[in-house]
Amino acid sequence: MNTMSRRAMLSAFAESSQATREKIMKTSTIDGPQGRLAIYSIGAGRGLPILFLHGDCSRASQWQQVMQSSANGRQAVAFDFRGHGASAPAADGDYGYHGRAADLGAVADALKLKRFLIVAHSGAAGTALAYAADHASHVAGIVLVDPATDPRALSKNVRDGFARDLAGPHAPDTLKAYYASIAGPNAAVRERVLADASVVDPAAVAGVGKALAEWNPEPALDAYYGPMLVLATEPNDNPAALYRLRAGIAHQVVADAGHWVMLDKPGVVAEAVNSFITAIEAGHE
Repeated sequence: MNTMSRRAMLSAFAESSQATREKIMKTSTIDGPQGRLAIYSIGAGRGLPILFLHGDCSRASQWQQVMQSSANGRQAVAFDFRGHGASAPAADGDYGYHGRAADLGAVADALKLKRFLIVAHSGAAGTALAYAADHASHVAGIVLVDPATDPRALSKNVRDGFARDLAGPHAPDTLKAYYASIAGPNAAVRERVLADASVVDPAAVAGVGKALAEWNPEPALDAYYGPMLVLATEPNDNPAALYRLRAGIAHQVVADAGHWVMLDKPGVVAEAVNSFITAIEAGHE
């Protein structure tokens, strides 16, 4: 083997090894505002970091495939919210959007993320917007993946009943039935979603249900005017969709997917995230 061939082989091996290292998920914990938070990260930190937020009664590992496909050498981070996954319940019992935004801020501070993209699923839209409203200089942009629609489209009685059911003795059955109804036709996705929901602290289930039932998204939307993209499934592309509340919010509809789009169609989500963050870094957003 000549010198050039050896160099080419060593270079290819080094690049392969680096790519492999960048795909390895690292786990850690920090002391959050109200208890231990479990953090999962991947990538080396080139370019804008991405911070992924899981939805209500879910967990960070649901983002793994999208994280691996969208990191591309940059740092990608997800964490379990208080009372979810491997994170501790909130010591003060606060599961509102501002309380969970404090978790987001603690993770960003611990990892020294100065400016980053937020990718949030479902009910975590409220958390992402609450954080961005108060810390706009840290947020390079927001991608909302099938975010909760404006709950005010439902009657107060319906919203109050939903929150009451999630705080009552039959909350596990209520949550299971509701999530099974929106998870889509993929049995493996549905099974995973229900398993993740089953380990959420009961106080967290009640708290996130109450937060959603009482949510008015307009103040936070009015406070944050950075780049935003909404990926909506067909059922949530309706008159109560968040992008309809403010002009200029880009959106696209993901066809043939259940609510957990990142599990049903991780490639579609990763491609959208990559295109969005590339445009931001190029100054086109």
